[in-house]
Amino acid sequence: MAIKLKEYIANLNKLVKENPEALTMDVVYSIDDEGNGFQKINYTPQIGEYEGDYNGDFDEEGKNKNAVCIN
Repeated sequence: MAIKLKEYIANLNKLVKENPEALTMDVVYSIDDEGNGFQKINYTPQIGEYEGDYNGDFDEEGKNKNAVCIN
């Protein structure tokens, strides 16, 4: 089940409250659920339409905007 933006922000706020130094750290994402590699997040979030599968397209101009892309 995908996390909603509201929950994601709440978790970020909790993390920063407990670790204020995190505000100056780089943000990365795991390339898979096992942590076999990491990449930096280089772009600001965008709202768009997500098709829902692993190779699905993310269309920022889509009419059915349903997701926030973090990178």
